[in-house]
Amino acid sequence: MASCVVLTPAELTAAKKPSRDRHLVVSPYRGQEHLLDLESLDAENQLLALALTKMECLRDDYATAPYVETFNWDEVIGTLQTLAEETSHEWEKTSFFVVAFRSRIPPTTVYAELGTLDKAAHAEATESGGFLKYWFGTPDGEGRNLATCIWRSQEDARKGGVGPAHRKAAGAARSLYSFWKIDRLKLTIEDGIPSDNMADAQKDVPFKSAQVESLVVMKIVKHCSSSFPTIATGSLVGMDNNGLLEITNAFPFPTADVSSSDGHQSDASSLAAAAPRAKASIAYQNEMIKHLKEVNVDANNVGWYTSATMGNFINLSFIENQYHYQRDNDKTVALVHDVSRSSQGTLSLRAFKLSADFMAAYKEGKFTTESLTKSKLSFRDIIVEVPVVVHNSHLLTSFLYQLPALPKSPEIELPTSLDDIRRDPAGLPAHPSFDALDVSIDPFLEKTCDLLLESIESHYSDLNNHQYYQRQLTREQFKITQWQTKRKAENAARAAAKQQPLPEDEWQRLFKLPQEPSRLEGMLNARQVEQYSKQVDGFTATITSKMFAVRGNLLPE
Repeated sequence: MASCVVLTPAELTAAKKPSRDRHLVVSPYRGQEHLLDLESLDAENQLLALALTKMECLRDDYATAPYVETFNWDEVIGTLQTLAEETSHEWEKTSFFVVAFRSRIPPTTVYAELGTLDKAAHAEATESGGFLKYWFGTPDGEGRNLATCIWRSQEDARKGGVGPAHRKAAGAARSLYSFWKIDRLKLTIEDGIPSDNMADAQKDVPFKSAQVESLVVMKIVKHCSSSFPTIATGSLVGMDNNGLLEITNAFPFPTADVSSSDGHQSDASSLAAAAPRAKASIAYQNEMIKHLKEVNVDANNVGWYTSATMGNFINLSFIENQYHYQRDNDKTVALVHDVSRSSQGTLSLRAFKLSADFMAAYKEGKFTTESLTKSKLSFRDIIVEVPVVVHNSHLLTSFLYQLPALPKSPEIELPTSLDDIRRDPAGLPAHPSFDALDVSIDPFLEKTCDLLLESIESHYSDLNNHQYYQRQLTREQFKITQWQTKRKAENAARAAAKQQPLPEDEWQRLFKLPQEPSRLEGMLNARQVEQYSKQVDGFTATITSKMFAVRGNLLPE
């Protein structure tokens, strides 16, 4: 990202003058390598680049003010419409990618060094194409500043940020800035240019699947397996790429010190389960992300991961952790690695996120019967599963294709020519597996059934608690009704005796209605029961087919 420098008023004034030549000044830099080539753009992008020469800052607090209110967008759009009319161009709906870079520089930062890095990065980005506008301000009294870039598309912005000059500027960011934040927006101008629309580009396209790098999968599996049976948790980093959440790295959270904790929180599993939202883990995660930025790799937090045993992960701690991440960034997931299921030979890695309806209900904090009936929220609407795709790098894919296959027999006959190799390539031997003939009941099925029964018992306990609340509420309401009837009779007698009536709302002070318990625990229990039921169904499908295959030998003669 380009940094902030300070130019003279004369240079700033010259930079704002629009030009109808092939090359247009679109930034505070006026060198030939910083000019935009209009002939490299289509009509819509040419007109917007010319209109953006009218772009000016309206507020002195631009470093912290809302982005849309910072610039004179109405004047820019008006100029764009005038240009389209002058050129008789019929504007078609077009979207542009906007980047807002908010930063804070310490007093020790050398402006000359900042300017050198920024200028080189801008020239490099201009050469990559599609860089329509660059603006930055002057740091305020606390060193805060704003820089913004307007690109033809997000892909152009991605290409403009991969060069050596940009990587050098990004690597020096930690020493030059004490704080920085990047906001990505999308500017959409409708047909005929009736108005402009500025939206968050990150929230515009909801991701539909999660792509996990194979190295990340191996890290998660190793961490969860080594920590088993204690819960293992860690952070995920990556980026959202047009609806695909790419998870490119992961690192575990530090192990909590059990001896320094008090009471029931001293349990290691409880501490590990709560680690993603613990203050120490958040500080550790932020520090790790800073180090990742230094080496110019993906350093955007995209969620967290946790281990599970036999699908037992849907609980209040899981919900709180995911809400902690998803409330700040909707593009986050929770990866769940089931160590027990994976030990059978099949990788169990699933991705989940909280539904939008549940996020709104959890934020409100009301899970009463009335609120759930009104919102029509059920236990099936708590979490949403996201498809997971394991991705191998091109280098690893090339390596796998180069691995030689094992010979079919111990005695290897050497080929006599290249034709023999092409005619009979080496292949993997077909090793017989007798596991498919085993008709014994899967031990994991037995364990899952036990967990299912425990969840059903918990569900009935929660149901009994709610029924007890209803009985208490009915009893108190009956007492209130009796009191109100008695008070009305007393007031009728006092009215007949021409006396002042007694207050009829005094029951609110004398009686206290019981508080309805939260239905969240019951909903989570029901969702966990559904999870176990699906697992039982998956286990029994294979066993039932084997039983039918050998039923002739099982039936009595």
